[in-house]
Amino acid sequence: MQALSSVVGFCNASTHNSEAPNLQNRMCSLQSTWDVMMRSSDFSSTPLPSGMDSPPAPTFSLLQIKDRVVCLVLDVSGSMKQFDRIGRQRQAAELFLLQIIESGSYVGIVSFSQEVTVVAKIRQISSEDEREELAQQLPAEAKGGTDICKGIGAGFKEIGLKIKSTPGSEIILLTDGEDPKLHECLTEVKASGAIVHTIALGPNADSQLETFSRTTGGLMFSSKDNFTSTELIDAFSGLSSGNGNTSQQAIQMESISFTLHDVDCRKGAVSFDSTVGKNTFFVVTWQNHVPLIKVYDPYQKEYPQTNFSINSTIKTARLKIPGIAKPGDWIYSLCNTESPIEIIGLTVTTHPANDSNPPIIVKVHMNDDSNTFPNPMIVYADVSQGYSPVLGVNVTAIIEPQTGEPVILSLEDNGAGADIARNDGIYSKYFISFSGNGRYSLKVRVQGKEKMATLGFRRQINHALYIPGYVENGNIQMNPPRPSINDDIETTLEKFSRTTSGGSFAVSEVPTGPLPDKFPPCAIFDLEARLENGKIELSWTAPGDDLDQGRATSYQIRMSGNPVHLMANFNTATSIDVSSFIPKVAGSLETIIFALEELALQNEGRPDPRGLRMFPTCPPLGSSKLHYSYGTELKNGQVGEWVLGWEQQGKETCGSKS
Repeated sequence: MQALSSVVGFCNASTHNSEAPNLQNRMCSLQSTWDVMMRSSDFSSTPLPSGMDSPPAPTFSLLQIKDRVVCLVLDVSGSMKQFDRIGRQRQAAELFLLQIIESGSYVGIVSFSQEVTVVAKIRQISSEDEREELAQQLPAEAKGGTDICKGIGAGFKEIGLKIKSTPGSEIILLTDGEDPKLHECLTEVKASGAIVHTIALGPNADSQLETFSRTTGGLMFSSKDNFTSTELIDAFSGLSSGNGNTSQQAIQMESISFTLHDVDCRKGAVSFDSTVGKNTFFVVTWQNHVPLIKVYDPYQKEYPQTNFSINSTIKTARLKIPGIAKPGDWIYSLCNTESPIEIIGLTVTTHPANDSNPPIIVKVHMNDDSNTFPNPMIVYADVSQGYSPVLGVNVTAIIEPQTGEPVILSLEDNGAGADIARNDGIYSKYFISFSGNGRYSLKVRVQGKEKMATLGFRRQINHALYIPGYVENGNIQMNPPRPSINDDIETTLEKFSRTTSGGSFAVSEVPTGPLPDKFPPCAIFDLEARLENGKIELSWTAPGDDLDQGRATSYQIRMSGNPVHLMANFNTATSIDVSSFIPKVAGSLETIIFALEELALQNEGRPDPRGLRMFPTCPPLGSSKLHYSYGTELKNGQVGEWVLGWEQQGKETCGSKS
């Protein structure tokens, strides 16, 4: 931090100020920096150096952006015939080649079974014709066994023939099978310097496949054998460039599939805002017969089925909107006119409308790519435009296990539960509904309503902390006043929609049958208090019975004159009766008002809890924010310093306390 002397050590239990109202105490239960660091994996898994050891010499790497070099390494073994995997692979890879991969990139295709075939040598994409030519060469036949390492080796060879070296290049590896020799090529993959993205198709894809992604920094995806799932197309849609240049990156607006009976129709809308619209595609897929397709722009201009390019072989219909797609709701109508039952999918992609106005983007991930029960997981969705967070939008996570129904979660940016900071544009939620062992895929849908979504200003380009003053030669020197910033200014956004894949993750040690109740209520981090007119007002966001989901059973509120003592001896601290208070559903605003009546100091100098009673009414949801205060003014003019703590209870164990 600027204006401070050099750091010579970290606060420990004896030097830490546990009463400071800072983020360290709020998030780390009043613990010191050193206590937290000593429990981290960096310290626990690394032997401490002796006092005489010098730190290792630093290494520097000079990197620069270059054109993408990508080789698709696609499985064509005999098992790819099952569940039309080879056809679905063609659908998804075609979308990647025609709509996702950036112009100027170098792309090639290698197929593998027991042997490898160079389907298309690596070439630079500079026209639509080259995209079409590559898409037409996608493999269509499946036979033979599976040798994943041969496929990867052939991909590296093709890259090397074109650009002489593999560092920074990318392999997109898709397979549905196992390879007992997979570990043999891991060393080659590490040494290549290439990035390997993996797509596991079906339930029998090698369990070690993701090792390639973890080792090289690649993305990992999975797709089950379910024709109503869009996981495979979502995986290829999520493989846009990660170089930070959003002007050329494809943006997925919609990804949905549904089952229609004979003569049934499905209508819906995709909301375009003015930051996107270039190179917009509507892509429809089906299982048996071409559906009846219509698309309408926001001004009711119709794009009938005759405007679509239909490929009956791989069962896709593609519409490219000329120019820039107009902002507003684009309406689609899809009807099943020939089959007793039909599974229809719709994917909509676009690009930024211009280079000067950054688009609204969504970045999605889990807190980890692997997990063991009963550890909870957290879903994160970062919604932003440029450096500014996007606030006030509906964010829904769809998590699909290998077996069972998808889990739908509504993510929140309220600073409670799994969400650390309120209104930072990062929406979060705990995921605890594990249905079994294996891979899970994640997709997030974001819907911004007109005049509801706004831009925040918490993320500023200048991250320097304002220092009001400093000490020089024992004297306090004041800096100029902090420049004023109007935090009330809000930029209202247009209506918009986004759909983004968050890849896949794996879960193990999930018991069979109903899951045991292992998850207590989540910690409360946003307790606020205010003393006004002889009353103490407390407010916080309600936890759930299971972390941030459901409804807690009851609350305990205790008080003490020392926060550290309260943390260490919560169960023996002075209790305040709130037994009549019924907790609300998780995420709701909880408010309690206490009246101070004839308080008298006890011998220890604390207020007598018998002088506290819970006020029977609560302020409306729109009441002003409550601010924490340690000083409590008594009626006789004395001040007794005290602290309120809280604990929420679930079905079997107490939750976090502070």
